[in-house]
Amino acid sequence: MPYFVYSLLSLVLLTTGGLAVASGSVNAKKAHNYPADFVQSYNQECLQTSMGEGLEQTEAKRLCNCTIDEFQRQYSLTEFQQLTAASATDKVAETTLVEVGQSCFEQILYEK
Repeated sequence: MPYFVYSLLSLVLLTTGGLAVASGSVNAKKAHNYPADFVQSYNQECLQTSMGEGLEQTEAKRLCNCTIDEFQRQYSLTEFQQLTAASATDKVAETTLVEVGQSCFEQILYEK
């Protein structure tokens, strides 16, 4: 599982190079709305990465939707971009992003 979460972090870093993502948990309301093209791009990359790590397509979709929703719930686009950029050198920022992935992964894992 830790390898998967770090792969998810890598995905977040790759897809946010020129874009921004936001998410909220499955039942939480979104506080921020990221551009539709960014969300679509994030979901495509996330699905590819998640399925490459061994998740079934249905689980991968749920994971990707959860993470993007959680980022949107917690962070404005600018905040998310700053956090993502900082995560390359700042362990606290990196851990913050990884925790979202872990939380969503656990939701998916235990909701079966």
